[in-house]
Amino acid sequence: MREAIGGTWLFQIVIVFILLFTGFMCLTINRSKAFNVKDQIIQTIQNYNGINVQDGYDEYNSDAFSEIVGYIKENSFRTTGRSPGDEIINGENVSYECYDRNGKLLPKNSDLAVFCIAPIDISTEACSGPDCFNELPKMTYYRVVVFYQLDLPVFGDLFNFKVVGDTKTLYGDPL
Repeated sequence: MREAIGGTWLFQIVIVFILLFTGFMCLTINRSKAFNVKDQIIQTIQNYNGINVQDGYDEYNSDAFSEIVGYIKENSFRTTGRSPGDEIINGENVSYECYDRNGKLLPKNSDLAVFCIAPIDISTEACSGPDCFNELPKMTYYRVVVFYQLDLPVFGDLFNFKVVGDTKTLYGDPL
């Protein structure tokens, strides 16, 4: 009888370690995929010298949004998260525009956001009081947020995380 109980405990310990290993692998794979999507979004925004975040995706245009949505669909990225709230960056209020998997603009505080983009204007930082240089071009960088989660096969989605990245400073208006 003692050996039967010892075998049950050993079996339970093995099951726990298998679940922990599976969870770690799921988290690692989802995180890697989220970083790839974030990097592709940043690369696309930089290639197009910016993006108009109010437009969203339209299937008849061939701009940055169609490239981003195509990459997300091509790589089967389905993770969603809660839209981040407004942030104070460099003393200014920054608002994120969030999109679903099809590139449709979502309302604020949506739980279906796949990626979010916030344009951050830094042209005002070049002005110091009355000495403002009007000759400077419009300078903007974009903050991109992509979500990933701990998704265990039996338990489902347990935790949501986000990956944040910034583009380089872009000059002028989007192409």
